[in-house]
Amino acid sequence: MVADFDESDESRRPRRRYRSRVRQERAERTRAHVIATAGRLFADHGYAGTSIRRIATEAGVGLETVTQTGRKADLLLAAFRTGLAGDPDAVDVTALVGGFPSGEADLAGALATATARLADGLRDSLGIWRAFTAAAMSDATVAAARAELAATRRREIATWLETFENAGVLPSRDATSRERLADTIGLLTSHDAYDHLVTVCGWPHGDFAPWATAAILDHLRRDSA
Repeated sequence: MVADFDESDESRRPRRRYRSRVRQERAERTRAHVIATAGRLFADHGYAGTSIRRIATEAGVGLETVTQTGRKADLLLAAFRTGLAGDPDAVDVTALVGGFPSGEADLAGALATATARLADGLRDSLGIWRAFTAAAMSDATVAAARAELAATRRREIATWLETFENAGVLPSRDATSRERLADTIGLLTSHDAYDHLVTVCGWPHGDFAPWATAAILDHLRRDSA
């Protein structure tokens, strides 16, 4: 016996998938809005001065919507990643990134491109980074997240260095020397360096990336001499 074909069943399937996609996109937009609102409040009022309820009120959403997005420490980290890398789920947020060139001229170009992009991220996330640093002094969860970011930065930059070593662009180093150089590069491209030079000393934003590029190249050349 052949079962009757019900056109209504088939016609509903695409609509279900469409509705599911629409719901997912709406949820993603809401999450991004909550994170952006949280980031603005953290930057303006600090971590302690920003409550989950205040985030919900400013975002125009229910308290449950905010808590479903994450704990306050999670929102702080997501807002920081968004400001620095443009992605609340970014892992590679502080590494110097670029291609894998075959000579020093290309290395200098890759560094210039990477530090210019990074400088914009440092500027856009500076307020949240200040809130992050202050919160880490009193909140163990935030302190742990900050420590993990620092460890991730060292791993990423060390991996970046090792890639150029394997390509023959940089001389080979032992693990300890590579980590020390990664720490130096991390300091030169940190929020603290940017904040000191641009905010405290009054450097134009556009001067930071060329300075960082020149300083990194100087260390790379000095280390290989």
